[in-house]
Amino acid sequence: MTKAKLRRSISVRRYILPVIVIAAGFLLTDILLVRAIRGYFFQLLEKQSLSYAHIYSHSLTKSREAYDLLNDLLEDKLYSASGTTALYSAHMTSESLKELAPVLGVDDIFIYSPEGEIVHSNRDEYLGWQAVPGHPVHDFLISGATALVEDIREDTESGELFKYGYFRGEGGRFVQLGIKAGRVAELLESFELGYLFHELGRLELVDRVYFVDEDLTVIASDDPGILGARRDDISAIAALASGESYAQVNFDEDRGERVYEVYVPVYTGSERSGTLVISMSTSATQAVARIASVLALVAATVVFTGLVYILASNYTHSRELVSLAYEDSLTGLPNKAHLLEYLGEELAPGREGHRAIMMVHCRNLGAINSAYGFDVGDRAIRELGKRLRAFTNANRSLFHFATNRFVLYVRDYRGKEELAELAEQIKGNLERPLECVGRQIMVRTGILELGSGCQSAMEAVTRASVALHHAETVPSGHSFSFYDSGIEAQLQREEIIAREMAEFIASPEGSLFYLEYQPKVSLATGKIVGFEALARMESPSSGRVSPVEFIPIAERQDLIVPLGYWFLETACRFISQLYKAGYPDLHVAVNISVAQLRQEDFAERVKEIVERAGIKPENLELEITESVIIEDSSDIESKLCPLRDLGITIALDDFGTGYSALARLGELPIDSIKIDKRFIDSVPIESKQSHILEDLVSMCHKLDLEVVAEGVEHEIQRQYLATIACDIMQGYLYSKPLAEEAALAKLGKFQA
Repeated sequence: MTKAKLRRSISVRRYILPVIVIAAGFLLTDILLVRAIRGYFFQLLEKQSLSYAHIYSHSLTKSREAYDLLNDLLEDKLYSASGTTALYSAHMTSESLKELAPVLGVDDIFIYSPEGEIVHSNRDEYLGWQAVPGHPVHDFLISGATALVEDIREDTESGELFKYGYFRGEGGRFVQLGIKAGRVAELLESFELGYLFHELGRLELVDRVYFVDEDLTVIASDDPGILGARRDDISAIAALASGESYAQVNFDEDRGERVYEVYVPVYTGSERSGTLVISMSTSATQAVARIASVLALVAATVVFTGLVYILASNYTHSRELVSLAYEDSLTGLPNKAHLLEYLGEELAPGREGHRAIMMVHCRNLGAINSAYGFDVGDRAIRELGKRLRAFTNANRSLFHFATNRFVLYVRDYRGKEELAELAEQIKGNLERPLECVGRQIMVRTGILELGSGCQSAMEAVTRASVALHHAETVPSGHSFSFYDSGIEAQLQREEIIAREMAEFIASPEGSLFYLEYQPKVSLATGKIVGFEALARMESPSSGRVSPVEFIPIAERQDLIVPLGYWFLETACRFISQLYKAGYPDLHVAVNISVAQLRQEDFAERVKEIVERAGIKPENLELEITESVIIEDSSDIESKLCPLRDLGITIALDDFGTGYSALARLGELPIDSIKIDKRFIDSVPIESKQSHILEDLVSMCHKLDLEVVAEGVEHEIQRQYLATIACDIMQGYLYSKPLAEEAALAKLGKFQA
């Protein structure tokens, strides 16, 4: 069955012509109405723009007059101050000038001899300086002028900018006063054109304001990007030449929109100093026109809404029914319902050739939704669907089965090898970083080859899901798994174990879980110094279940945290029993899972359990897997350090199987290391590993770490460990893990 067979054809021809005729009539009415509204609002815009332009022009004129007045006052100040100083220059000394400078509000005072030499100054470093020909001071010396105020210039000695004033006194002596340009600029800055236009721009009454000189070159603006540009609009040039205001609609290429511009001449006194130009966007007016258009259309639509509504809703509803039934709205791919109907046809008797379902799971889409939001997650799904389409052809059909699952139906393939190769190709394609987030998707594929065993479409997709689950949970070195009956049996077993775990956690009674305790023996004294608590499971349906099996199931089902705390509480109760039996100094080690360590309240929970059991923290040891503490050392250390402060000891478990740097051992919050059994197994044979073991024990002792050897099974291993000064051993050579009563009995017999 093809996708086309699941569609229904819906004809709309008989509805189109009357709708077009009626809509055209109302559209014409709407156009005329919009034009009238547009003209009205543009008249308002013109009045508003001219009003703003005249206000700005008046402000510029007054600011320019204030600028000139302030500049004149500064020059008058220099004239007055230099004249006063010159009058008393014969009686002045350098010390008196230092006192006079701040009184007059100047920075430099120099008194020159008739020959142009500085004889007195408020700045000692300039005493004796001589004006040379070509220097501005020398120019005043030979000019014969009584007084002079210069424009701001660079001081020839210091390089700083100053505004200087000169005044000639009796006997040819003259004085020079200077004010630093920075102080002048502070006074004049607020009246500069650039500053004024910046402030005008901040008012946000208009979109752009600028000032052009008589050549129509922009010399000031609230937009620095147009400084120096020349206005070449012919009509504007003609209007400005006549000295009148001018307004027009232009297209602003910089902003890509139409604007309304007003040109207003600016006068200083009777002289025209330039032209003020303000620009206002017409977008608001156009928006009003658009709104009016929409409102007109809405009003017009009411007249024929009955007809259009009936036609459109009927047509749309029919299309939506078909689309919702057989198509995913996000990817445009056939959906689950389409797949099931399709498979129903494919599973009918009489179909020949190889056929298979490949269920592709994009595993970490949920993390993308959480990190980037559902919009990005939707884009990621669409991108994945687009990539998977590349694998479709006449014999392959693609379906969007669920949010993060796709199904590729394959016909007429050669054999399993082709399906396996196709699964790897899909993985390679989909696991390339997504364009929308740059993150990688993890892909697993479950493959079901259809045969006489499947009776229904639902049974087929269920089996494909079983194969997918196996690919995700069982390490195999592949990203895919083929369905077989053994996989389904394993899944059912896992579900039973998970259900029994959940029931036990909800009501921790009975004997589903219990602990066994393996003695830890001092190699120096031969006595038991503690136990390791080992979790055991006795399932009523499956019998004894190995920790290698039930621990991963608990982790996948998010049951490991409450289960781990139950193990810890049980071990603490055993420590209490050790107290009662007269062994207050023994410790019990408990394995802690990664998930427990990542709980924010981990340290507080452990402390509560210890206090509730009434035991000393020194009797409890927590064993942490090597790879865990190395991978996330900063966060783990923050959880473990408070517990060590209480007296609880920390052991690094399975040392030698991970990738910790030996140089970091001294930095980790641990008290002992447990050497993995693989190192111990090398002891009977003279090998490099046995030499490494000896060096490792020595190094750990130098770091003040206790060393525990796991998996000791032979006397020769014990002897070797004693020779290299290993502290503690644990293994079947001494004792297998024991039930609580047997462990206490072992203590009573052995310690005696």
